[in-house]
This record gives sequence, structure tokens and C-alpha cells, in this order.
Amino acid sequence: MVLHKKSLFFFWIIGAVVFFSCRAPLPPKQRSVNCGAEKRTVDKKNFYAQNDSSVLFGGGELQTDKEAHHGKYSVMTFPSKVFAFTIHFKPVVGDSYFQVSVWRKGKNSKYGALVASAKNSKTFYLASTEPVAKGKNGWEKLELNFFVPPTFSGKQLLFYVWNNSGRDTIYFDDLKIHYQLKKKYPHFTEKPLVLVFDTSQFVKLERIRERAFENGILQTTPNDWVKAIVFGDGKIMKAKVRLKGDWLDHLQGDKWSFRIKLKKHYAWNHLRTFSIQTPEARDYLMEWVSHRFYESQDILTTRYGFVPLILNERSLGLYAWEEHFVKQLVESRKRREGPIVKFSEDAFWQMQKMAIATGKWPWYPCFQAAVIEPFKKSKTMRDKVLHKEFLNASRLMRQYKFSLQPASNIFDLEALAKYYAMLEITHARHGMRWHNQRFYYNPITDRLEPIAYDGYTGHFRPDLTIHDNYLYQAFDDKVEDPPDELMMYRLFHDAVFRKRYWHYLRRFSQETFVDSVLAAAHHQIVMYDSLIHREFPLAVYDTNFFRKSAAQVRQYLPALKAFVDKKLNDPAFHLRQQQSVANDTAVFENTPDYFVNAYIQRKRNDSALLHIENYFPRNIILLGTGRKARYADFHFIRMPKIQAYHDGHADTLNIWADTLARYLFFMIKGHSETYVAPVRPWPVPRGLTPRQELMKKVNLKRPVFAKVTGKNIYIKTGKTVVNYPVVIPKGYVVHFTKGTTLDFVQHGLFLSYSPVVMKGTREEPVIIMSSDSTAEGFTLLQAKGISVIQNVRFSHLNTLDYKTWQLTGAVTFYESNVHLKNVLLNNNQCEDGINMVRSQFTLENTRFVNTYSDAFDSDFSSGLVQNCAFYKVGNDALDLSGSQIRIDSVYANQVNDKGISGGEASHLVVSNVVINHANIGMASKDLSDLKVSDSYISNCRYGLILLQKKAEYGPATMEINNIKISHTLTHWMIEKGSVIKWDGKTLLGKEKNLDKLFY
Repeated sequence: MVLHKKSLFFFWIIGAVVFFSCRAPLPPKQRSVNCGAEKRTVDKKNFYAQNDSSVLFGGGELQTDKEAHHGKYSVMTFPSKVFAFTIHFKPVVGDSYFQVSVWRKGKNSKYGALVASAKNSKTFYLASTEPVAKGKNGWEKLELNFFVPPTFSGKQLLFYVWNNSGRDTIYFDDLKIHYQLKKKYPHFTEKPLVLVFDTSQFVKLERIRERAFENGILQTTPNDWVKAIVFGDGKIMKAKVRLKGDWLDHLQGDKWSFRIKLKKHYAWNHLRTFSIQTPEARDYLMEWVSHRFYESQDILTTRYGFVPLILNERSLGLYAWEEHFVKQLVESRKRREGPIVKFSEDAFWQMQKMAIATGKWPWYPCFQAAVIEPFKKSKTMRDKVLHKEFLNASRLMRQYKFSLQPASNIFDLEALAKYYAMLEITHARHGMRWHNQRFYYNPITDRLEPIAYDGYTGHFRPDLTIHDNYLYQAFDDKVEDPPDELMMYRLFHDAVFRKRYWHYLRRFSQETFVDSVLAAAHHQIVMYDSLIHREFPLAVYDTNFFRKSAAQVRQYLPALKAFVDKKLNDPAFHLRQQQSVANDTAVFENTPDYFVNAYIQRKRNDSALLHIENYFPRNIILLGTGRKARYADFHFIRMPKIQAYHDGHADTLNIWADTLARYLFFMIKGHSETYVAPVRPWPVPRGLTPRQELMKKVNLKRPVFAKVTGKNIYIKTGKTVVNYPVVIPKGYVVHFTKGTTLDFVQHGLFLSYSPVVMKGTREEPVIIMSSDSTAEGFTLLQAKGISVIQNVRFSHLNTLDYKTWQLTGAVTFYESNVHLKNVLLNNNQCEDGINMVRSQFTLENTRFVNTYSDAFDSDFSSGLVQNCAFYKVGNDALDLSGSQIRIDSVYANQVNDKGISGGEASHLVVSNVVINHANIGMASKDLSDLKVSDSYISNCRYGLILLQKKAEYGPATMEINNIKISHTLTHWMIEKGSVIKWDGKTLLGKEKNLDKLFY
């Protein structure tokens, strides 16, 4: 285990080390020196290096023949003589690489260290106490493998062994030091990722890296991106690249970490934006295996893997690649695009910078001041839909941050419960620190889902006992919790969440579950473990870690339940929050900028109302606003003041300014410097989301309900005019009997979290209609069970559009399995007639007539479409994305765009289909595969189209048997890379850029 310097404890060591030290010659490009304690100088104070008599090592007076790993002698250290094998390298070249090892023997394996240090240990210190190998007769091997910081050029470096036991005798032998100006990496036969920079761009990266080492952390800016060329997947791609990572372990030596953003129309490994970093930064294979556990339960997580890297024609060994927080992340996990949000880390890292510079940690309210912000900020602000969705996401994040709503009203409860339960198996805790948390806002459910990533950041021995369990910590009132942890622990005080957490904790801790995940990943584990060991021979993947972790959970479950039950029955129990007081002893550089938040609440004519919060522990004076950060072009007349942050309270002020305000200018009372904070172009999050407001309108006594019996709700028979929202919570079954008509007017809507049973007859169908065409949809969300909809008519409906919560379907099923038969959908005025999302379905004997846009839209669903007809469709008859569907006996006529469209890796089996009068008969795009037989396309502009629309996917395929195309301007168009296999013959694509023609 490598221990980085954390305190001032070791400062006194260096003075003692110098006493023993002796100088070695200037290290060449590559050199090895070894000391086996065999031969001493005449004065017996030093050892000669075995392979170079000009190199001396200190501690010769500690030579002993009582023990020896090799030869006759070793050094014997004890409490009064703790240092030996001391050697002083001077000068050391920055970014050079050292491999250092020594053999140790003692009573206790916890003691005895191999140390590398600068003269001032505060600037550089590494110590290894964890053995990497065991020899005979109790000897153990210690190793240090490291890059020298770039700031060390021309400086000196100390190596020595240290008896840190305080009481025992420890022997050391066979110290070896191998030095290289450039580390040599193994050769990999796997296809590499290649990065190429021109000289000026690479020099810019070097300067940014130097800045990071000067500050002690990497703080990136929008100007840090440079141009690069990326070679991969057989393509040459333009990209923007910057350094990534917060700590300097991402920038050591020549193995730097990068964020790569490919230009439009490019993708590597189905990714548009991703990071690459040394596998060591994520504990080698452990992070990858943890992702397999998350994926097995549909917990959102980044795509993650390994690839060799070549940078400017030089191999840099094996890298770990990881997807960034962009829309491809959620779409690849079968979710609709929506904002990904986080708490801003800026203030936190500014405090880290201060601590590194001053050696002190001034307590400032980093967490309290953290702004809720989206990834892809510019795009989110430009896009009206994403902007509205972000506002809802920020409301939910604020509720979570300050525990304003129960977990069950903020999060997708199943996703959150799975994630927290899985953390007890993986112990991937680093991603749960408040500044690392990432959440996806699901625009359909209006809830947050956690994104699992960055669980491991180095070698450690996780605590597998009950004390590391999050539920235990949430009820441990003996410990005062900081506010950022309090928000997590309070989740467990939601009884609904706690119940689901229990369910998944029991399930995930079962031996059979862990074995099934590991068995499914076994071949890749063996392969990746082999690749990692070629470059990192000391990396250890514990094949039994997850099994041991699960076994510990099974063991402590009874005690955990008893502990929680006792706390719940204790009226005196309450969570204890740390009462921290802001420390204002330092004003460091631009630190106040990070603790003053400004938002645009609303605009009126040429003025904008700003909401300003002061989290800085001193009073501030507002000066004005500006379009640029260099100067203010709007000045506040009376220079209003805002009080300092105190007693956990941030003082606030609303003030009118210019609509072009992008930056806020202010001063600290008693100081002359001017500080600048960005003005967020959105309002401070407050209040409830539209879904939360709707759920307050649940009223099962409204006139539309005939009766509620147990878990069964019966809708009133006959015709009922509904001018209010009908909202049904989960846990019921909703029954519609024959002859029932609901006429939704004045924006009435139907929203159910419970399945429906609608059994009309041909003579007396169930009718869902809107006589004034304002109805806001018929929506089922996460309705467990199977809904049955037979002999039903949906007419003149629009979609759910309640304040800023907007769906796309007149009839929507999200994670709600359904069987539809003998259904008519006509004159529906929204994007989709039926929108099926993440559901299983059958759609039989159904007609779509006069649909405004897409008639049937399936996203990430599977099912059967049979004996259905589509007439007068404004866009696509069947628009299928990421779905697996069988389509049989379908007729489509007068379709403005595509009869059948398969996209985003859909797999469709199509038979006995007739498409007449469409723009395009059938289209396959973006890795989709259509198998079409016994079908007829006529009177279309284009018969068949195959193309790639999205760079992160790939070309499309079709397999055709017995299909007839007539009366079309073009029978088919196939983009290069796509293929049609037609009655045994292969048609290769030759067209280019078809997406520009059709989209």
C-alpha cells in the first residue's frame, strides 16, 4: 500500500535522514543500483552499492549477520536506530520514473517502511508498508513505483528504510533502485486509441499541467481545450481534448488523464465524449467489475473499459476509458434524453487549493454554497425543452439537498434503492461524496435516478462490517453528521425507501446473485486482468472480494434490523447535525467569487430581477453587473450590502439589473479588491415540480369514480365530463366497464400509477375523448402488472402538458406492460398517438386514423404489432427506437414520412405488411436490423432507406425475402457501410451522407 503524506507528523524525519545520507552521482537516462548490506566502507558508516562502488548507502553501522535475505548480512533497525540504506539522489530530473524495492523481516507486517522523500517532505513523500511478495523465513518485499513530479527538475530525492514500530527490531536487505528518464511500457497487440497533437497544442497542455502542479490540484477552464486528431475504429477523427482529473495522480509522469470530445459526425466505440486515465486511478479491475454489478440491475452507470494508448507515436501503455455525462449515456441505457445534474464542485476545490497553499483548512460552507447545475450547460439553456426539464431537476435536487421531501417523492425509488443496496456489496463509496454525485432527470417520470461511477480511487481495505452500512450510519445518533452526509442519511428515514432497500439488500447479498454476475463477466475479467498485469504486475484483483462482502452483509442483516427497529421505537432518537461556524480568517485570491451565487429570477422588458445569496463569512457590497467578466457596464446606485453567512444562514437580496447581466461585481467589506461571480441564467430552485403538484390532487372521491373496493377502483359507467386531473396512485387496479365514456375538457387528464382493465365490447366500447380537444392525455407510469385495453376508442386527445412537465403521447405507457386489442385512435393532436416506453406490449386489431405526427412510437420496448391499420399519418406510422418488435399483417396508407422506421439498434421482424402512399416505405438506421418478408410497398417516393444518422451508432442492415416494390421514384437508397440481403443477394451501400437528405 502506498501512503501519501497527509500530516506534519513526518517533518522531523528528514533532519534525521540527512544525518545518514550520502550523495550519489547524477542519474543517467537509465540506471540501477543495488545494496545488499554486504560490503562497508572503512569507517563502517556506509555500504557500497553491489554493482557500483562509487555509490554509497547510509546505515553501515547497523550491519548484522543475525538475519539475511541474501548473502551473509542485512541491516538491523530498532527504536533508537530507525533509519538505514539511506541514499541521496541529486539532481533528479522531473517526470523521471523510479522502481524501488527492499526486503523486510519483522514481528509484525504492519511495520517497517520503504520511503522516498524530498528534502522538504511536505512537497513530496511516499512510503510503502504493504508487502507485495513473501519470501522464505518470514521475509517480505516492499516496493515503490512512481514518477517524480515535474517541478522536481534539478532537486534532490532521498531513499531510505524506516523502522516505524517504536518498539520492535526490523531487518532490511537487498535494496534496489532502478531509475529511468522515461518509463518503458509493454507492447499490446490489442487495437489502440491514438492521439495526435501538434506542437503548439501539446505545449499548451504542458503549461496547464505545470499550473496544476503549482496549485496542487487541476482546476480546468473553458479555455483549456486543445485541438487533436484521434485514430480509432479504423477512422481519423477531429477532436477537442483537455486534461482531466482533480488530483495530481491524473498528471503524473507521462501517463496523463484526458477528456476527449469528438467533433460532430464522429464517435469512437459508440462514444462521443469520454475520458481516458490510468487504470490505477480506479483501482485497476475493481471499478470495471463494479460496473457489471450495476448493469445487471439496470442501475445507470457509465460505459467503461480498457484500451492501449499511443500519444504522438509513443506508446503509453494501458488506459481505462469512461463515458462522460452526455445524452449518449442515458440513451445507451434505454432512457430518453434528459438533463444530467450535479452540485457544483468549484467552491470545494477552491478550498482544497487554499489548504494546499496555506497548510490550513478554513471552514467555508462549500456544500451549502454549491449551485445545482447541468452538464452541457449551453445546450440545456438553448433548448426550450431541456431548459424546462432542468428547472424541474434543480427543484428535486434542492429538495434532496435540504431534505424537503421524502425520498419516494424525489427519486425513482426502485433505482435509488437498488443503488444503495448495491453499494453495500461493491463498497464503491467514493462516488457518493456530495461533490461526486450525478443524477439523471427522467423527463417522463419527473424523478431523479442516480448514476453510479468513480467508486474506487486507489488501494484500500474497505470495512465490511455493519459499521460501513449506510442504513446503520443513518440511524447511528452517536455521531454528528456533516450537512452533506445528512442529506444521504435522511433518505433512510423514508419508510417506503427503507422497505425497498431491505428488499434489494437481501437479494443482492445472496451468494447465487453474486456468483451469477461474476460468472457472466468471467471471460472478460480474465482477459482484462491479464492486460492490466502486463503493465501493473503488482495490481491485485481479489476474485473473492464481492463474495466476502455479500457474506458479511448476510451475517449482519439480523443485527442491522434489530438496531434500526430499536432506534425507530426510541422517541428520543434524532439525527445529529454538526454545527459548524464559518471561518473568515483568510481571504485568498478570488475565493469570495465561489461563495456568492446570483440567479436570474425573471425578466421584464429590459430589466432582470437577480436573486443573490451570500455564503461568504463576511459582508459584501454589490457594485454592478456586466456582460463580460472584465468590467461592469451596469452599476447599482446605492451599492447595496448583503450580510455575512452566519449560523448556517445565507443572507439574500433581490435586485433589478440589466437583462444582459452575465457577471456580478462585488467587494468584501473592509477590502478594496473587486470580485466577480457568474450570474446563473435560471431562477433559484424553489417549490414543487408539476408531478408533485399533481399528486396533491389525488382524490378518489371525485364523481368519475363509482367506488373503491380494497385495491380496486371502478370508473363510473355512462358518460362523465371530466374537467379536472384524474390522478391514481400505485397499488390499485382501475376498472372501466363497457359503455363508459370519459370526456376530458378544459385540460382534464388521466394519470395512473396503477394498471387499468378496460373491457368494452364492439357494441359498447369504452371511449376516452375530448370534445374540446384540450385533454392532456391518457398516461400510465410504472404501473406494475399488465393492463388490458380491449374495445376502446381514444379520440381528439392531446398529450400531458402540465406546466413544465410535458410528454409526447396522447396515450403513454412507461414501464407499464399492456395488451391492446380492438382499439381505435383517431384525431389525436400531439407528437405520438401511442408512446410505448420501456414496456412490453401486444397491439392487435388496432386502427390509427388522422394522427398529427407519429402514430405508434416505441422507445426501448418489446412486443407484437399484429393486424393493425394506419390511415392519414402526419409523420411515421411506426417509429421504433431501441426496440425489439414483431410486425405482422399491417396496412399503412397516406403516411407523410415512413411506414416503418427502425432506429437506435432496433431489431424488427416484419411480415405481410402493405405500405401505400408514404414518403419512405421502410427505413433502417443506426445499427438497426430489419428482417422483412412477404410485403408490398407502393406509391412511395422511396421504397427502402438504410443509413446512419447518429455517429455513436453505426450502419444499418435489412434482410429481405419476397418483397415487392412498385410505383416509387427510387426503389432503395443504401448508405455506404449499410447492407441489404435480398433473396440471397447482397446489395452494398454506396451513397454518402443520406442523413443530410432525410433529416
